[in-house]
Amino acid sequence: MKLLRWLAVLALLGALALALVLGLAPKPTDTEPLQLRGAMQQMQADTEAVAAGIERQDWPAVARHAERLAHHAEPPPSEKLRILSWLFTDAPRFRNHDLQVKAAARQLQAAAQERDSAAAASSYARMQQGCDGCHNGFRMKFLAHFYGQ
Repeated sequence: MKLLRWLAVLALLGALALALVLGLAPKPTDTEPLQLRGAMQQMQADTEAVAAGIERQDWPAVARHAERLAHHAEPPPSEKLRILSWLFTDAPRFRNHDLQVKAAARQLQAAAQERDSAAAASSYARMQQGCDGCHNGFRMKFLAHFYGQ
């Protein structure tokens, strides 16, 4: 399983390198905000709605927002290529945070459907750890690189 994962990472890196050499990757001088920003803003709104829903024990709202988090929007392929080429060898770590968030959100959705407060709180905490891990590891460097902040 690990061998297949590493082969996939190597294939991705090879494709990124080829795209960069051939000039197919979008240039880092693009001035429009990345579409990822809108996806992240929606995820923040859904995360806040989940927290409020857990507090109120509004399980239908928790389940609805958890489902949106588990299947959150992703940037278009050209933007993904731009981000992945910037991440380079950190791409698997970045992706693992996303997978952690999605898995925890699915567990949160199931807990909400069962009206299980303890499981919902635990899943929410795991989801937040995935968000925090990514933000702590990448956010400042990402903003500096793509937005000059």
